[in-house]
Amino acid sequence: MPFAAGQTYLFPLGSELCHLWVIATEPDENGMFATVNFTSLKGAKDQTVIIRAGEHRFVKWDTCVQYGLAELTSTERLQEFVDAGTAKVHHPIRADLLKLIVDGFNCSDFTKRRVREFVQARKTAARIQNG
Repeated sequence: MPFAAGQTYLFPLGSELCHLWVIATEPDENGMFATVNFTSLKGAKDQTVIIRAGEHRFVKWDTCVQYGLAELTSTERLQEFVDAGTAKVHHPIRADLLKLIVDGFNCSDFTKRRVREFVQARKTAARIQNG
């Protein structure tokens, strides 16, 4: 299955801590992409980006993007999770929310440097590609 920026997935299925994750960047030439999850706003340390109830089908109450847990992963790895039943593809997010989320990687004090640098490089590559 091809994965793309804006696609979401539930992970890890079968766990009380299952969250909605967002593929934040287009996969690079090696199939690597940045991904980040949503978590309840209540008690959250990082409130750089807040998603309001109803802004995505899965979001039932105000939620925030948890940049501290953002990671780099591969299309191959995500496909393994989907095939094993520990992840399930969900409805994509709107383009305006994706832009907000991607911009938040640079704004959040909680984003790991390697993730921030990867996202910035992907944004630069997309700008060059799109002219």
